[in-house]
Amino acid sequence: MTATIGVVVVSYDSAQDLPACLPALIAADGVGRVVVVDNDSTDESCEVVRGFADDRIELLALETNTGFAGGCNRGFAALGDDVEVVAFVNPDVAVTPDCLRLAAKALAADPKLAGVAPRLMRADGKTVDSVGQVLKPTTLEVRDRGYDRSLSLELLAPAPVLAACGALAVYRRTALEAVEGPNGPWAEEFFCFWEDLELGWRLVNAGYRITALPDAVATHGRGAGAAEGRGPLRWRRPVDLEACVITNRWMTLVRHLNTLDLVPRLPVLLSWDLALAAVSVARRPGLLPAIARRWPLVIGEWRARGDRSRRRLRELPW
Repeated sequence: MTATIGVVVVSYDSAQDLPACLPALIAADGVGRVVVVDNDSTDESCEVVRGFADDRIELLALETNTGFAGGCNRGFAALGDDVEVVAFVNPDVAVTPDCLRLAAKALAADPKLAGVAPRLMRADGKTVDSVGQVLKPTTLEVRDRGYDRSLSLELLAPAPVLAACGALAVYRRTALEAVEGPNGPWAEEFFCFWEDLELGWRLVNAGYRITALPDAVATHGRGAGAAEGRGPLRWRRPVDLEACVITNRWMTLVRHLNTLDLVPRLPVLLSWDLALAAVSVARRPGLLPAIARRWPLVIGEWRARGDRSRRRLRELPW
């Protein structure tokens, strides 16, 4: 028998997405509680949640926007010790009925397995969104396996990954507790972006494993909050959020990259990131002060590196 599943949904101006997300969660096998953490939405998100007549759904309405990471931490704390498996879900995700049950079953079968990355598909049912996250070999950027591609045999097989995409990540509660910080398991200073990869890498450095489970399927909208247009999603988000993408990447690398891998790769990493940042700032000059406001967090990570245990890149899933 699989464990009871608790779900955390972090909402911000998600009134259009919640009517599809919440019914799918309530209909999913094994779900015991759903905590919707609303990050001070300006739309009717809270009213939408209150409109669901199911006592398994609980609304936690915050008075400030704590970001995705902060919302995940507050939802995790609200679930408490009553659940053994916790799924973190974006409002633009709709799970299939057996998705979370299959993830919980995989966790129950392997004590060293901390998390499961389900297979996220786009709304067309043909395009892959993510089957777990790994790093790109040269630039060490986040790579969602299968992103924007059609399904392949490789993506239909379970595989070790570094992290689960934050849009739908299923974790063992005790594993999260083993690596949590003062505010909870998610790195709240990240606000949003890269916090999913950071959490997975932290768990792997602590000796746990994470697996992609393609049989556990959900649909993901991708791009919520981004303006219409062409080009990378980061260019179509508010400058404060693009600044999170840039600074959180360096916070993650400084925090978790082994010194023997970090030092020889610094020239490539710095050249790549400076070039990308220069292009982005040229497009939107307001990005530069947004980066400057967050840069002390990166400096803080350098100062706090210490001698913590870090796996070599060759030991990580690719």
